[in-house]
Amino acid sequence: MNKNKVKKVTLQDLIARAEQRKLDKKELRQLYIKSLDATITIMKPDRSLVLDSMNMEDESDGDRHLIYNCVVEPSLKDLELHKAYKVVSPMDIVDEIFDPGEVANISKEIVRMAGYIDSVEVVKNIKN
Repeated sequence: MNKNKVKKVTLQDLIARAEQRKLDKKELRQLYIKSLDATITIMKPDRSLVLDSMNMEDESDGDRHLIYNCVVEPSLKDLELHKAYKVVSPMDIVDEIFDPGEVANISKEIVRMAGYIDSVEVVKNIKN
């Protein structure tokens, strides 16, 4: 980031951003998964999904919750997929398909996509 060329946000910028946010609701990303040697598609989660996941007692349950709800291709909610892997609880499919390290990294990318990681940077400290 070039700190000399940073502009202050204006009211018009925020109004334009409101329109863009409507379009961003369906933001998608592809992630390469090493163990699958293929890509999956994730969607940007809404705030309530991220907060629900963060408030779960077990961090791994929160990660699985995010992944289960945000991986859109292939759909982890497909009942045939659940039958093929013989999962009892729907979210167990996440642990059946992905390696443990991949679960953490996919979840982290979903949270980053929602703006909870690396989305703000200090430009200048201001003294009063």
